[in-house]
Amino acid sequence: MKNTFKLSLAAVLVSTAMAANAGISIVDNEQGNFSIGGDVEFDFNFQDRDSQTAKEFDQTGRILLEFAGERYTDTGHVFQVNVQPLMESSGNVALDDAWFAFGAQDGWNLRMGRFEAFDMFPVGQDTFLEYSGDTANDLVVDGSAYVYQMKEGRGRGSSGQLMYSQNFNNLYVELASMIGERDVLFGADGNGDRFYHGKEIISTKDAVLLRPVVGYQAGNFGIAASMEANLVKDAVVVQGVNGEVDVSDRTGYGVTANYTTADWNLIANFAYMDAVDENNMSVGVNALYKGFGLGYIHAANEYENKEVSTNYAAGDVKVDTWYASYEFADVLQVEDFSIY
Repeated sequence: MKNTFKLSLAAVLVSTAMAANAGISIVDNEQGNFSIGGDVEFDFNFQDRDSQTAKEFDQTGRILLEFAGERYTDTGHVFQVNVQPLMESSGNVALDDAWFAFGAQDGWNLRMGRFEAFDMFPVGQDTFLEYSGDTANDLVVDGSAYVYQMKEGRGRGSSGQLMYSQNFNNLYVELASMIGERDVLFGADGNGDRFYHGKEIISTKDAVLLRPVVGYQAGNFGIAASMEANLVKDAVVVQGVNGEVDVSDRTGYGVTANYTTADWNLIANFAYMDAVDENNMSVGVNALYKGFGLGYIHAANEYENKEVSTNYAAGDVKVDTWYASYEFADVLQVEDFSIY
């Protein structure tokens, strides 16, 4: 196998996060409610990679403000709006959610804007695993192994979103979509160019990504299944071995299950991506017990030299991750002020 992948065989990441939540209800009556809230999170990070000579030590974080409102009608319908600007400690201003929704109270709901759909690969507690990214942008980095987690169509990307959801007693159904250019899925280099298997993306067009989810909750046990796929042909194209290749032809599948009691939260995840010249499979388990969390993820990627390139990579790449966390809740007897 050609040594194409930038893998760290041993890496240590230690992060301490301080988080606090607060909210003030401005209006709350039979006609609706409006509130201003948010949360604060600051992280102190130490990272040691065997592929780098220098260790990394920094502090990151942000202050999130949330403006949320609901309006109820006499006919049993509801209108909702949610906006979450972010003020980052780096000096940048960003945005988490910005969406509008309407539907029936305790029934169907139609949401549009910027948000996250159902989490099909939860990792437990306030844990961020750096190799995968946290939005639908820049998830696939050329020359690096991909730990697929059913996030390509989940949301908070640069494209518009539309989602229908509804509860039927213990059954939950959701159909989410992302609309717009999908070359942002592939990470850009220092020059802003995007690549797949060593070949630069030469053309793009707007895509439609669908992500249906079906979930069922029975007492303490819950399970959900989903898939995600692009419906538009030639949405992202590279010059391949025998002509142009549509690398937006990607289909993912996932299952997640959980069992929750007063003290325990056990989660198991499975995700599989069928993409051009590669397949990506990830399995993960994690457990939470009275503030302590422990998790493990195994990812196995299979690479081929067929359609895109003849000398990129062929064979298997595996990534194994252990992670742990502990939450000190209600620090200084302040509700929702936690240190992880």
